[in-house]
Amino acid sequence: MSIDLVLTNTDGQLLLGLRNNAPARGWWFTPGGRIRKNEPLAHAKRRIAHDELGLPASAFERATLMGTWDHFYPDSAFDAKVSTHYVNLPLWLQLTRDEEKHLQLPQGTGEQHARWQWLALKQAETDMAVHAYVRVYATWVMQHRS
Repeated sequence: MSIDLVLTNTDGQLLLGLRNNAPARGWWFTPGGRIRKNEPLAHAKRRIAHDELGLPASAFERATLMGTWDHFYPDSAFDAKVSTHYVNLPLWLQLTRDEEKHLQLPQGTGEQHARWQWLALKQAETDMAVHAYVRVYATWVMQHRS
């Protein structure tokens, strides 16, 4: 299982990172991570929010579960020849201006993402450099935000 953190800023843009690692290497993707064996969901949300974004877990108390999604990849984080199936729990969070200022987006060698960008939802929905699963997230957010 995995969690994707689908974050939008006050300008209605989606946070995307250019993936360094498989699966989805080379694609613009949302931050997130695997839920570890025997890890309670609440702990996984706190860990991923902190490790990927430097955000306090309290920020995700108001996140919206977008549903349960199947993600299939031809490779895995462990072996290029082994496929992956994640049961994914994407969480959408509209950040406040204060949260935007305090994001700590890791970059560099060994990190999950080479660089980060904010992309307009409409562009994220159609940009072919954005992974297909994330393009669907962009559509979902546009349909559900107020």
